[in-house]
Amino acid sequence: MNQSPAGLNSKPHYEILDGLRGVAAIIVLAFHLLEAHATNAFTQIINHGYLAVDFFFLLSGFVVGYAYDDRWGKMSS
Repeated sequence: MNQSPAGLNSKPHYEILDGLRGVAAIIVLAFHLLEAHATNAFTQIINHGYLAVDFFFLLSGFVVGYAYDDRWGKMSS
């Protein structure tokens, strides 16, 4: 967890969430690459790699919500 530079009032940044999003993106990439070479469902190496897309979007939604949680009142439409 990194703290922001002095003078900026922002929330801490969690690198683990970025790492998990990166792993999910790599799993989706591997799923698509290996899916092209699979002849049937039994020869596919990563069978449920598509679930990493849901995990990626879930984490991204949390990160965006966490970042803007204390700013909703300050934002204008």
